[in-house]
Amino acid sequence: MLQIAHMSHDVIRAGREASGRKDIRATISIGAFVPKLHTPFQWAAQEHPDVVDERLRKLRAEVHSDRRIGRNVGMRYHDGKPSLIEGLLSRGDRRVGRVIERVWRAGGRFDGWSEHFCYDRWVDACAAELEPLGVSLEWFTTREREHPEVLPWDHLDSGLDKQWLWDDWADALDGREQDDCRWVPCFDCGVCPSMGTDIQVGPSGRQLLPIDPVGQGTPVHNPAFSG
Repeated sequence: MLQIAHMSHDVIRAGREASGRKDIRATISIGAFVPKLHTPFQWAAQEHPDVVDERLRKLRAEVHSDRRIGRNVGMRYHDGKPSLIEGLLSRGDRRVGRVIERVWRAGGRFDGWSEHFCYDRWVDACAAELEPLGVSLEWFTTREREHPEVLPWDHLDSGLDKQWLWDDWADALDGREQDDCRWVPCFDCGVCPSMGTDIQVGPSGRQLLPIDPVGQGTPVHNPAFSG
């Protein structure tokens, strides 16, 4: 994580060298990781807000370790507490509806804005509504989920095979990157055009490469590599 600070320093140095000016600025935008459903990280555990905030403090200190450069680096970030509640709403089940209603009845409004957000109100609502049901705020957020667990969104079809997502999650834990399926055999993720899925890609002003993976449908032809 501290490499982010070092990279921002390199950006400032490069900008000064290229422009011959000292008033070069860079901005770091960073936030806590919030796992999302229908992704390989839907089983991942979130970090506790105290851990997130401590890492942000270390990053800020590293940015300002060289004051001549650090004063030209801005930081935009999300604290750990709002991120944890975002994680609750991201991967919660029907029981979290009770929490949302309780927060609302307790005066919660526009909690997406930092000046209105009240972490304690959410914690109290979770304790009152979830713990009698045998779960908790931490149960939905800071624990790692297991493969056999039935996830609240399993009844929704995103087009991605759950086993494929699990395999990709295992690869991520091992630090293995996923290859581009346009150049290697199909991974059977579930969204290949040959399965009747209509994949929409926004205009780029350039000719797009075919999405058909190797071994599925029409062979890939890339004009850039044509003789």
